Amino acid sequence: MMIQKSALLSLLGGYKKANELIVEEKRKRLALLTTEESFSEYIALCELAEEGVKSEGIEKLQKKRIEFLLKRRQIFNREI
Repeated sequence: MMIQKSALLSLLGGYKKANELIVEEKRKRLALLTTEESFSEYIALCELAEEGVKSEGIEKLQKKRIEFLLKRRQIFNREI
């Protein structure tokens, strides 16, 4: 199955626009955070990462990330 160039360009344009909107919304949300809220989010992310490392080990987490990225790339390559 072949995907038309115009359809692919339209899809990629949609992803680009969605990403721009997400980045803008994140920027606005982060700008409104108080120092305490920002620090709280930072600590929560650190704790989440620490739990992942303790339960899985850093090497296993890195391997899972690489597997995820490869799988995503394979799916993308099949759709082109």
